[in-house]
Amino acid sequence: MSFYKANIKYYKELSDTVNKLLSEACVLKAPVPIKQIAKMCGVNVMGYEFGEEISGVLIVEENKATIGFNTENSRVRQRFTIAHELGHFMQHVKSNNKDELFVDKDFIVKFRSDKTYSAKEVTQEREANAFAAALLMPRQFILDEMKEPKYKKLHETKLIEELAKVFEVSVPAMTYRLSDLNIFRY
Repeated sequence: MSFYKANIKYYKELSDTVNKLLSEACVLKAPVPIKQIAKMCGVNVMGYEFGEEISGVLIVEENKATIGFNTENSRVRQRFTIAHELGHFMQHVKSNNKDELFVDKDFIVKFRSDKTYSAKEVTQEREANAFAAALLMPRQFILDEMKEPKYKKLHETKLIEELAKVFEVSVPAMTYRLSDLNIFRY
């Protein structure tokens, strides 16, 4: 069972939060201007050369938040990282009013490393990923885009590739999002 299916209430609240953010930013279609959304939420966004291991960080000091993203990553990875860190801010930090630091490596790497992660850490990473996916690839935006005639005769693989380009996300991110939303074309 996917994380999405196991947490329906969480996803309903997440969808409401994302829809509110998109409405406040007057975003009506893809690609979502993630840096603009972060700034609207009071979060600074800055690029850094982190090397290969770190994709992004969220630093909160004295009620000021900054997202750092790795400028060496691809544009789609940078967008997802910013959205992921914003997810940490919105879901795990904003209401705490305390200093925080999140350093994110590839999520898969965390499971392959020698370090054991707590259930809370794993949940926070999943939630940040879910937030990023929902914000960058809103369900209704996907459904609206798929109504375009240009997609009608595309094979599933090509459809996913084309949607990933429109939403400015990776093909794997779009694949996971479509799967989690249970969006299929027949």
